[in-house]
Amino acid sequence: MKMVRKIFPFFLSIVITVVIAGKAPPPTFTETGKALAEKLCEKSEDKAFCISSLTSRHEAETATAPKLGVIALSVASTNASDTSFYIKSKLKQKNLEPALEDTLDDCSKNYLDAVAQLDDSLAALLSNAYIDVDIWLNTAISDGEACEDALSERAGNDAELARRNTNFLKLCKDALLINTILTP
Repeated sequence: MKMVRKIFPFFLSIVITVVIAGKAPPPTFTETGKALAEKLCEKSEDKAFCISSLTSRHEAETATAPKLGVIALSVASTNASDTSFYIKSKLKQKNLEPALEDTLDDCSKNYLDAVAQLDDSLAALLSNAYIDVDIWLNTAISDGEACEDALSERAGNDAELARRNTNFLKLCKDALLINTILTP
């Protein structure tokens, strides 16, 4: 019984320390560049797409995990901006079907929001505010899913926008996956 009294405070202090400290620190990686991208993308829904997008930038060749997180957000943001521009150019066309115009209007709003959320995500990541990155990325994913719903539920469908939107969702989910890995 005396041994239990001596061990219990020690055990309790360990439990309290673990609870206060929260989650274990993020893993450290010895790899950089493409080898690290391959490791980070292991749980991606589309591993080849994830690796390709992460290594698409020259700075990825020697990037560490945090830098690949920045690259993932940057690629997603660029994709969202390009898709937003594509939608705006489509909306300028004359004689659009009303259903397609409605879909494009909805997706345009979604992508304007997504671009802002990805910019906020990048700022949060640079401040090591991983929980905020998670929130902003999930919100951007919701915007992409809302566009996807509009594309699939209405008569007005645009195959190019559907393809772009699918890629956008993959990019955001991969950025979210990397953020989860980086979160301490």
